Amino acid sequence: MEVTDEAKADGSPEVRGRRRRARSLTDRMGFWVFLAMVILAPVPDGSVALLWVQVWTAFAAVSVLLISYRDVSRGAALVLGGLLIVLAAYALVAFLQSISPGPAPLAIWSETGKILGMEIPPLSGSVRHSPLLFLGRPLLAALVLTAAIIIGPDRRRADIVLRSIVGAACIYGFIGLVGFIFDSDSLRPFDQNGSLTTFFLNKNTSAIYLGSAALIVLALLLPPALVAVRENKPLSGLFSGEGGRRRTIAAFAGLFVLVLLPLTLSRAGVVLTLLAAIGAIVSKLRLRKRASIFKVAFGILVLLSLVYGVSGGAWRERQAKLGFDILGRYDAYEMMIGAIADRPLIGYGLGSFAESFPQFRTEDLGTLAVFDIGHSTPLELTFEGGIPLALVVFAFVALCGFLMVRGAIRRPSDPYILAGLLVGMIGLVHTSFDFPLQIPGFLIIYLSVVGLGLGRSFLPREERKLIRKRVLRRPGAPSAQDAAEAVPKAGPAT
Repeated sequence: MEVTDEAKADGSPEVRGRRRRARSLTDRMGFWVFLAMVILAPVPDGSVALLWVQVWTAFAAVSVLLISYRDVSRGAALVLGGLLIVLAAYALVAFLQSISPGPAPLAIWSETGKILGMEIPPLSGSVRHSPLLFLGRPLLAALVLTAAIIIGPDRRRADIVLRSIVGAACIYGFIGLVGFIFDSDSLRPFDQNGSLTTFFLNKNTSAIYLGSAALIVLALLLPPALVAVRENKPLSGLFSGEGGRRRTIAAFAGLFVLVLLPLTLSRAGVVLTLLAAIGAIVSKLRLRKRASIFKVAFGILVLLSLVYGVSGGAWRERQAKLGFDILGRYDAYEMMIGAIADRPLIGYGLGSFAESFPQFRTEDLGTLAVFDIGHSTPLELTFEGGIPLALVVFAFVALCGFLMVRGAIRRPSDPYILAGLLVGMIGLVHTSFDFPLQIPGFLIIYLSVVGLGLGRSFLPREERKLIRKRVLRRPGAPSAQDAAEAVPKAGPAT
């Protein structure tokens, strides 16, 4: 029996069957705990409360302790080592901001002591104990990413996680749609200017969540679709035969969340999702016939027109209202940058943005806008923790991005790497001028998808099939031998 390249990389059916039978009870329990966390994290209002951060940290810790590490590659181990360095950097900054006297005490402590007529120990953070409490979030992120990287090489488990995320997005989106249509306070406890907000309350986070689900579906369907296009087979064949039912369900789920996306009224969520989807399709297309390219482009335009016509009315109205939410952010960014310049090394205290930022507000920002979150995760991180901590985090993110891109090049048919790359990209761009990655409920989903892609990036390079082309003999022309195109097999993965 011929063994396919995918079977060589992930294990043949017999090998996968032996692996499933050989998995211990604790390993299976660790995976199901991880899956439960990923599915349920959005439900308690995006898990922004400290209680839910603690609950999901416990879930993630149990998963990390129970899952098996026998298949961890050297490259994955090095990434996990880098993650420990990031955690250590957070812990060091939190410690320096919590000790008294701190290395760079803030003047507010001495001034407060003078007003109250008592001696107050000087700290390097704006709020006592806030930096240590804040450590729960980077710890949660590290644990989720660790579990996802370890789970990623198992194709079956990666598939279960991604499809569960899409299924949960459909369920939560449907509940949000019912609340949106009937204006139900019980299903939509926070009405943000008439937008669909699912369980995340904020329209922008809801949009990037639904957009991520749509991109996961695209990543699952794109590789077989491109194979069919290159072989001049009808795309309708994807939804029949082996795997056809699963692809049909995935396609309907993706179309559903795509229709819901404009109802969130999020400009950035809609635009980033569509740009990422179009970019993924264009980058994967290597068609020789212009007619095929035109067919694909026409299909994309028809689909977008359908979505735009069904649910884009309210979104179109919002485009005419640039509004304070954009102009105010630019003013706030300037204030944050000025504050960072005053304390570049240690910042104003992890987790204390809401208490620290008001002192830098000017009249330009007005009195209506509430900035308890920085509306830019990179700027807020630098504001709270200082430039050195931000550079450590940015370097680790850049490393993960490089590994994902390399993985997508080495394994172009792997849908889970593509999903991790697309979701990672739109989440990173969106959080640069908003705050979805500061919402623990979405952060868990985001890092789960990215971690799965990272874990699979260290699998062996895909071997491309030998493609033989026949050169037809023209009348009067000399005969030509069959040409072969082949990519030489690469060495083992790092």
